[in-house]
Amino acid sequence: MVETKREIVEQFRRSSIQAAARQVIARRGLAGTSMQAVAAQAGVAKGTVYLYFKNREDLLESAASAAFEDLVNRLQAVLARSAPLPETLRALVRTKIEFFDAHQEFLRVHLDAGYPGGAVAARCRRRRSPHHARYIELLTAYLENTVERGEMRPLEPARVAWFLAEGVAGLLLRRLSEKRRSAEDDVDWIVELLLNGLGPSRRRS
Repeated sequence: MVETKREIVEQFRRSSIQAAARQVIARRGLAGTSMQAVAAQAGVAKGTVYLYFKNREDLLESAASAAFEDLVNRLQAVLARSAPLPETLRALVRTKIEFFDAHQEFLRVHLDAGYPGGAVAARCRRRRSPHHARYIELLTAYLENTVERGEMRPLEPARVAWFLAEGVAGLLLRRLSEKRRSAEDDVDWIVELLLNGLGPSRRRS
């Protein structure tokens, strides 16, 4: 469906306000964020913000949803390359870590404000989100092809996709609250665990 010029402008303005909200919330926290502050960051009038979002909470949820939609689009691009499994896993994990690192403060505020039950409540709600469902579907399709190519044991792709998504997500949530290692160190650690499991290291001859 071809978008009109007005629709393109409207979407750009909405996206600009969402991006401004993430910046202000990350810098000030939710308590220090006002619609006026977001408007100033976006370079629009306060009334313009209210044309798109009914209140601050609506804006917070929309800004988070847009960020996660962008993440899934990036993950889809990785999966579309149909690269070998080890390379794809590294790219997926790296993309997720870079996303969480780039939005660290905003995501921390979003979790604290939107999910009184903490990380567990956040993950339960995330599993019901359309972004999560879309990622699981994309990952499942990639893994089905991986099995057909003989790169992975004939395990049930949908269950493997769920396991990969949930396991990596749990580590990323922990990364928000602990002293972080470098992104590459965590990529290496996660991919090594996924590919080689928990068994003892094999001795090299």
